[in-house]
Amino acid sequence: MTETSTGPTTPAPIMSVDPALELGAELETIVQIAQCGWAALLRMRGARLDLAQSAGSPPALGGAAQAEALAQLALPLTAGGACYGMLLLGGGGAPAPAQRQLAEALAGGLAQRLHADHMAGQAQRLARQMALINQLGQHTTSIHDRPQLFAQITSAIYAALGYDHIQLLLADPARGDIELAHASGPFGARLLAQGFREQIGGPGIIGWVAQHGQIWRSDDVQRDARFMSHALLPNTAAEIALPLKLGERVIGVLDVQSDRAHGFDDEDVFLLQTVADQIAPALEHHRLLAAERAERELATTLRDVSRIISSSLDLDQVLDHILQQIGRVVPHHGTRITLRADGDMMRVVAAMGYPDNQLAQQSAFRIADAPLTAPVLFELQTLVVADARTEPRWYWQTGAEQVRSWCCAPLVIKGECIGWLCVDWHEPNFYTQQHARIVRAFADQAAVAIEHARLYATVRQFSDELEQNVQQRTAQLQQAQGQLRALFRRVVRVQEEERQRIAHDLHDGVTQDILGAIYELHALQRRIAAEPAAERLAECKQLLEQTLQEMKRIIYALRPRALDELGLHAALEHLAGAIRAHHGADVRFQVAGDPAPYPNEVELAIYRIIQEACHNSARHAQASDIRIQLDYTAAGLRVTISDDGRGFVPEYAELGLGIIGMRERAEAHGGTLALRSAPGRGTTIELVLPHHSAPQEEKCPSEY
Repeated sequence: MTETSTGPTTPAPIMSVDPALELGAELETIVQIAQCGWAALLRMRGARLDLAQSAGSPPALGGAAQAEALAQLALPLTAGGACYGMLLLGGGGAPAPAQRQLAEALAGGLAQRLHADHMAGQAQRLARQMALINQLGQHTTSIHDRPQLFAQITSAIYAALGYDHIQLLLADPARGDIELAHASGPFGARLLAQGFREQIGGPGIIGWVAQHGQIWRSDDVQRDARFMSHALLPNTAAEIALPLKLGERVIGVLDVQSDRAHGFDDEDVFLLQTVADQIAPALEHHRLLAAERAERELATTLRDVSRIISSSLDLDQVLDHILQQIGRVVPHHGTRITLRADGDMMRVVAAMGYPDNQLAQQSAFRIADAPLTAPVLFELQTLVVADARTEPRWYWQTGAEQVRSWCCAPLVIKGECIGWLCVDWHEPNFYTQQHARIVRAFADQAAVAIEHARLYATVRQFSDELEQNVQQRTAQLQQAQGQLRALFRRVVRVQEEERQRIAHDLHDGVTQDILGAIYELHALQRRIAAEPAAERLAECKQLLEQTLQEMKRIIYALRPRALDELGLHAALEHLAGAIRAHHGADVRFQVAGDPAPYPNEVELAIYRIIQEACHNSARHAQASDIRIQLDYTAAGLRVTISDDGRGFVPEYAELGLGIIGMRERAEAHGGTLALRSAPGRGTTIELVLPHHSAPQEEKCPSEY
C-alpha cells in the first residue's frame, strides 16, 4: 500500500466511463455485421477492466479474464489518445482479414462513442467542479458562523461530487487530537451527533495524515492496514484523506469515502487537493476571527463579572457572587473556593453545584495530605485533571465524589497564593488548556474581590474594636469630667465658704475694731484743743476711715451680701455702681424677659463670671463703655457682657486664668461660654445656661 496510488502503466491513458452508459444495441449490430456468435464489452473500472455488457449468444462468462480467454478477437477501444476498454468477439472461427478490418472499424466507432460520452461527462464534471470551487469561495467569505460554514463545505462537496461520505475534521494541538467538525452523507447527522475523535499520529488514516501532512489514498480499504472501520459506515470501500495545511502546519483533514473500490482517480485527487487548499486558509481565518470575538466577549464578560463580584464588601456575598458568575465564562457542574486557613490547613469556604453544598463546604484538609495543593499554592500553577479517578495525586474531598474532569486556578494577591478556585465536570477529559486560561483570568478578578472583602472585614473589626475602646474611654473621660466638675464645685463652694468666713471675721472683728478706734479718736479730738495734736488726730481719723472703706470693699468682694440678701439683679446693680466709682467706666445693666429663679450656687457662678468680665474690661481693655445684658428665654438664660475696649485676636491670645475660670464655672452648671473679640472692636462674652441647670450633686473622688 502506498500513500497515493498510480494507475497501471498502459500505452495510452485509461479512462473510466459512466457505467450507466448502455451500449447493448451497438453490440448487437456488431455481432450481425461481424458474423460472429457473440460480442462482449470490457470497460475500465478505475485501473482494471471489468466485464460490462455482452450481446449475441455468449457462453457463461465469469469475468473479464474468462471472456478474454474465450474470445477469437480482442480489439482495444482507443480514441483521442485514451483507452476506454476492449471489444471481444467470439463464437465463430478465426476471422478473415476482411472481417477483421470490419470489426476494427466497428470497434473504432464504438470507441468514438465512448470517447464522446467521456468528454461530455468530463465537461459536466468540470462544470460541477468549477461551481463547487466558486460555491466554496462564496461560503468562506459570506458565512461567519463556524458550524454553519463547516456544514456548507461538506454539503457542497457532497452535492457536487457525489461521493458517499464527506467529513471535515479539525486538529486541536493542545489536546493532541483531531475532532469531527461536520459530516455529510446518509449517516452524516448520526455520526456528528455521536462524535468522532482520533489522536494525532494515531493508527488510523486520519491520525496519520494529521501528523505527517500528506495525502493518504486507499483504493481498497480491505487491503489497507491503516483503515479503521466505523459502525455507521459499513459500506466504505475506498477512502482518501487530505491534509488542510497552512505552510507546514496541519489544521485539519478533509476525509472522503466511497462505497466502490477504486472510487478515486487522479483527477479526483487533484480536485480534492484544490478544494483542501482553498478551504484551509478560510477555516484558519474564521478560527482567528472566532477566537478574536471570543476574546472580546470574554473580556466584556470578565469586566461585567468583576463589577458584580466587587459590588459588595461582605465576604459571604462576594464568595456567593463568584460561584454564581463563573458559569458565564466556564461550563461546570460544581465549583468551589478553597482558602488557606491557619497553619498548614486548607478549608473550602464556598461550594455550589453539588448534591449537598453544605457538606462540600465542610471539607478541610492539611496541605501535605493533598499532593495537588503544592503546585497551585507554592508554584502558582493552573492545573487540569483529565480524570480524577485515574489521577494518582488526587485527594477525594467530602461531598465532591461526582468530580471526574477538574480545573483549578490559584487566587493570587501580590505574588502570594491565598487559595484557589476550581470547577469540575462529571465526565472525564472535559476541560482543556483554553478552559484553564479562562479560569485563571476569572480567578485573578475573584482574588481581588476576596482580598478587598477580607481587608474590609479586618478594617471593620479594627474599627469596631476602636469604637468600643473609644466608647469605653469616652465613658471614663465623662466619668472623670463629672468628678472634676464635682470637685470644682466643691472647691468653689469651699472657696466661697472660706470667703464668707473671712468676710464675716473681718466684719465682726477688724472692721469693728477700726470703727471703735475711729469713734475714740473722734471723742479725743473734741477734748484736745491744741492745734498740732488736733491735726494729727484728724489725719489718723482720715486714714482709719479710708482703711474702713477699703475693708468694706474687700469684704463685699469676698462675699457680696447683696446677692444673699437682695438677689442676683440687685447684686449686679451694686457691682455696676462699684465699677463706675472705682474705674470711671460707663456701666449699664439691663434685664429682658421674665426672670426665672436659679439655685444659689448658679446665681453665684453668674455673678462671678460677670464680675471677672467687667474687671477685665475696666483694668486690661481700658473700656469706657460696658454693657451687661440678661435675657430670660424659654430655653434658659443668656448673659452678654460687651465693651468698647482694645480687643484682641482670641486664636493668638494666651487666655489667662480668669477666662479659663469663667468657662469652668459655666460648664460646671451645664452652660457654655463663648468669647468674641478683634483688635480695636472690643470684646463680647456670652454665657448661656439652661433652665434648672443645677445638676445633681456628684461625688468627687475623695467622697467615694
